[in-house]
Amino acid sequence: MISFAQYKQKAWFWCLFPALTMSLGWMLRGYIGGGPFGAMIPGAMVGLSLCLLLDRHRDAAWIAAFAAVGVGFGGQETYGQTVGLALRAEAFSWAILGFFIKGGVWGLLGGAIIGIALTRHRYANKDLIAAFALMVAGTYAGWKLVNEPRIIYFSDPINMPRDELWFGLLLGAVVMLAWLHWRAGAMLPWRFALWGALGGSIGFAFGAAVHVWGHHNAPHFPFGWWKFMEMTFGLLLGLGFGICAWRNRKEIAGQPEHRPHSQCSLLLSIACAALAIALALLLPSDLTSRIGYTIAGALLLTIALYSESFSWQLAITVTYCAFATDLLLARPTYPAAAMWTFVVITTLAVAVYARAAGVRNLFLLMIWTSTLMSMLKAFLPPAELTFPVFVMEGVFLLFAVLLTWLAIRGQARRATTSD
Repeated sequence: MISFAQYKQKAWFWCLFPALTMSLGWMLRGYIGGGPFGAMIPGAMVGLSLCLLLDRHRDAAWIAAFAAVGVGFGGQETYGQTVGLALRAEAFSWAILGFFIKGGVWGLLGGAIIGIALTRHRYANKDLIAAFALMVAGTYAGWKLVNEPRIIYFSDPINMPRDELWFGLLLGAVVMLAWLHWRAGAMLPWRFALWGALGGSIGFAFGAAVHVWGHHNAPHFPFGWWKFMEMTFGLLLGLGFGICAWRNRKEIAGQPEHRPHSQCSLLLSIACAALAIALALLLPSDLTSRIGYTIAGALLLTIALYSESFSWQLAITVTYCAFATDLLLARPTYPAAAMWTFVVITTLAVAVYARAAGVRNLFLLMIWTSTLMSMLKAFLPPAELTFPVFVMEGVFLLFAVLLTWLAIRGQARRATTSD
């Protein structure tokens, strides 16, 4: 039988593995997340999948944390009204252009941050901190110059118009990349950014176009065309990252090393869990600024530069706590004390586990905790047990099983052949 290590010699596998991973993460984001914190789900997952492909175990904490936050930045974009415009024949082309641009910007900024994480050792911390500050400044400037005055606008201009941010995110990404290129000749972040932009543009625009076609021609499609759009966007965005990783693998690959990462103390893990709970619960309500997550994300990435333990908790525990809290909010009739106890205890358990687990186990942890949380949200009473809900959860489960099979079978076979 072919092992994971043997699959890794094939270009198609480098494309497929992160594509499936991010596709699952994006579908889950649409059901148990939303906003920038929900977008951390596919970000953390694809970061860990790239670590497995590249044998990046020593610095996987930073890669996963940067990927989670980096993909989360795009979660500040609004596109619900753009979907509404796309359903109107006279506005279809303009809306699809909006999806092309918004998806490209999402992939551009997320890919830039992933590329920075993969080459972190090439930059001085002071240059990275300056880059994050410039990203915040560029995002604010772009928002004020183009998005706030709605010079180029892809939402509904009449009915409760939304405040867009795509140009701010674009300018922030370009300024950050230009700074690192000038200071350290950074090229790999540009490559990941451009491949992410390509995958994100095509994925979002194509998924939106199919959503419109399905809405008019097959409205009773059980999986749901919106969910199909999310699946397509994640699939092609992950594909872009996978292609870039394959093309640059000799430059960024690490050494096969399946030991656990450096462990932090139990007390520190509990403290990190408390911080994760605070971040997941307090930040969304406190991000009153349109670029609030950009500011918070830049600060979190700056802290992560100095702590591997904090990076793991940022990538894993904060992401977990965010979607666990989503379950709490989805069941307001349940006893609040019991639901809060569930969130706190499980978040603590995740934090303690994350302090010593290897990359593969943390990848599986993210896959299964998010998938199981979606099942709890779908099936805990009072639940609307319709056929589309079962189809959706069946797709989630199929993706989770396939990714688990690839990861576990490959790791076990590899360990056997190395003895």
